[in-house]
Amino acid sequence: MGETTPADVPTFAPVPIIDPDTFERFEGLRETTLALFTDAKVNSTLRAFVDFVYTIALEYSRYWPKEPGGSFQHECRAAVADLRHMQGYLAMLNQQRIDASLEEEEGRLSRICGRLSPRVKKIADALEKELDAWQGEEEV
Repeated sequence: MGETTPADVPTFAPVPIIDPDTFERFEGLRETTLALFTDAKVNSTLRAFVDFVYTIALEYSRYWPKEPGGSFQHECRAAVADLRHMQGYLAMLNQQRIDASLEEEEGRLSRICGRLSPRVKKIADALEKELDAWQGEEEV
């Protein structure tokens, strides 16, 4: 067998730091999913593919059926869904402290995740409550 060369060794793909002002550059798969693909080349390929799919979806959107409550309400409900995902993800990270042997620093971060999960729930609950109230007003 041949020796492994540096070019053969996959490079690590870090999770990006996302500036909220440029969030649209990160549409597509959630970072919690992309973080599973730690090979930089694979991660980059997935990001490029999903960016392509997102662009096509935007270009083709005029042909999609109209949302019953309008596109703004539909997008707000998508935000609630992503918040619910984050709420559950943070709760899962907190549970890992109980289920796994975490290093001291990881345990500290796990506890922080546990404290943040209910905060994310509160944000999602508030937006969902307003959306439900808004939908009720539209039906009157």
